[in-house]
Amino acid sequence: MELSKNYFTIREAAKITGICPHTIRYWEKKTNLIKPIRLQSGHRRYTRKDIENIIMIKDLLYLKGLSFKGINKIIRSKAKEDNNLLDKKRYADLLKKINTEIREIIKKLS
Repeated sequence: MELSKNYFTIREAAKITGICPHTIRYWEKKTNLIKPIRLQSGHRRYTRKDIENIIMIKDLLYLKGLSFKGINKIIRSKAKEDNNLLDKKRYADLLKKINTEIREIIKKLS
C-alpha cells in the first residue's frame, strides 16, 4: 500500500491501523478526532491526520485503558491549552506592535 498518498479509503485506513472498518466508523461517532472527507457518493476518504488519530485512539483505548469519555476529556483539555497558547501569542504580538508604534512616535517627536 502506498503511504505517500494524501487520502485513504476506509479499507486502506483499516489495513494501516489494524482497526476494522466498522470500528473506525464507530470511533468517528464517539470522538471528534476522525473527520473523513465525504465524497458525493458518500464514501469516506481519510487524511493522514485521521490515520494518526485512529492510531492515537487505539493506543488510548487499548494500551492506556481509557474510555471514550476520558479520551474526549483529554482532547478538550488539549484544545483549551492550544487556544490559551494562541491567545498569549496574539497578546504578545499586539504588545510588540504597540511597542513599535510608540517607538516610531517617540522618533518623530525627537
